[in-house]
Amino acid sequence: MRKAFLLGTGLAALCATTMSHPLRAATIDDVVARLDALERSNAKLAKENALLRDRVNHMGTPRAAATAVAPASPKGNAVLHAAVAPSPAPVAEHTVVSIGGAPLYSKAPGSNPFIDNTTVTLYGHVDLSGDIFNAGVYDQGTKFGVSSNLTYFGVRARHNLDPYGYPGWAAIAQFESLVEVAAVPTERAAFGTRDSFLGMESPWGTIKAGKADTPYKRATSKFDPFSATLGDYNSIMGNTGGDLRAEFDWRASHAIWYESPIWNGFQAAVMVSPGQNTARDNSDYALGDFNCPGTSSRGSGSGFPATSPPQGCTDGSYGNLYSASLTYNQAGFTGIAAYELHEGTNRTGDEGAVLLTNGTTFTVPAGAVGIANEWAAKVGAGYKFNDMIGTLQLYGIYEVLRREHTVAAFNERARDGYFLSATQTVDKWDVSASWAHANASPGSPGTGTNNTYTVAAPAPAGTADFALNTVDSSADMYALGVKYHFSPFVSWYLVGSYLRNGPGAHYCLGVSGHGYGVCGRDANNNVVAGNKTEAVTTGMTFDF
Repeated sequence: MRKAFLLGTGLAALCATTMSHPLRAATIDDVVARLDALERSNAKLAKENALLRDRVNHMGTPRAAATAVAPASPKGNAVLHAAVAPSPAPVAEHTVVSIGGAPLYSKAPGSNPFIDNTTVTLYGHVDLSGDIFNAGVYDQGTKFGVSSNLTYFGVRARHNLDPYGYPGWAAIAQFESLVEVAAVPTERAAFGTRDSFLGMESPWGTIKAGKADTPYKRATSKFDPFSATLGDYNSIMGNTGGDLRAEFDWRASHAIWYESPIWNGFQAAVMVSPGQNTARDNSDYALGDFNCPGTSSRGSGSGFPATSPPQGCTDGSYGNLYSASLTYNQAGFTGIAAYELHEGTNRTGDEGAVLLTNGTTFTVPAGAVGIANEWAAKVGAGYKFNDMIGTLQLYGIYEVLRREHTVAAFNERARDGYFLSATQTVDKWDVSASWAHANASPGSPGTGTNNTYTVAAPAPAGTADFALNTVDSSADMYALGVKYHFSPFVSWYLVGSYLRNGPGAHYCLGVSGHGYGVCGRDANNNVVAGNKTEAVTTGMTFDF
């Protein structure tokens, strides 16, 4: 049928050509030959189009050998640690650059050994909220704020060494930075301010060097359903003395650490961060840093903005850091145990004499606080199960914080703490509640300002009405909230929180995660202890 059609077409073309151009002759064979050539050309183009379409589809399909491991949860570090490098699949092409684990550009292996078998992934997390809060301080009132909360952007690279004779090995690197979406950027948002490292994966675990959240911090990071909100559990947990710094919820700089493979649900992690301080009492910046050890950039006790500490780093600066954790996850059950030690923590800045408004002097003698080791230990457990309406996730933590060789009357760094949380999931909704409690410490080196002043007659700067070690320093924080998941990558949340400080306590909301903290401070920065803080925050998260 096809031959007849071609022959008929050829005859028609011949007749038309003969009638319109009598001087130009053409045979039927010439016409058929030209049509066959045109058909072959079209077939070749169709084949090339099919190959190109297949290649495009191939580029859009992630493969295990070339794709970075996606995080199980946006909470905490975006990298799943201690994953063993898989062997590359025997395919003709290979992902070089990907976004969120999906290939962006592929190449045939072998043409460039420096990038062959390397995957580069761009990733990020955005969290922006609007907050209404009242610090419960006589001159502060109710305020409204917009906050960027642990928003970050990162680049991760992984080079598979299996084809080079090292089965299960891979070189890895990561650079991650805080992104100030709402606030004016400072050096806090410099590239590499968050978990950044160079490391090597192997069948026996992973070794990394750089900076990262300590194993102690990561062990219970998923326990808190309100992380980075004004209901974050670090208002109390890991926070030895209140205020804005949770000393045992830390990202350690100039550190080296090991993460084991997962064996039957168990995984261990160990980290060492050398103090590298030229001062014997750890009162100087660590070598390579321009920030007091144990403090965040521009944070409490950091020494900012001086290029060297004017009075020395005497507000929590320490030497070597050691941190370890053991976690277990299996069949809905989670168990953790973690420990962290800060050697030679310098708190000599707490010592001295303060004149109280009643005419007496409150004195912390030299050596009463001094330089001593501080450590923390915690155990925790969680269980997730299906109930009548969805899934229910329960968590609990018991934590011990201690400072050694300190006179009890001035030791605010030794206490126990507790945390409980529950999250009920129904379809796309999460309904969560949490409670954190700090037992009273044996003492305190600080002073407080009464909350009875007025806006018209505020307390002058430096006002000290009473010694904090004469009253109860326990505290409780309660949080309740909902979260709606539009997809696994986009969510909306609404959280309410309430912090009850005992008359000698000065804990804050929003520590270690929220864009700012809400503390018991008046306009002159006096510590108004015993305040009751309330907050409501709503926001949106987007992971990519």
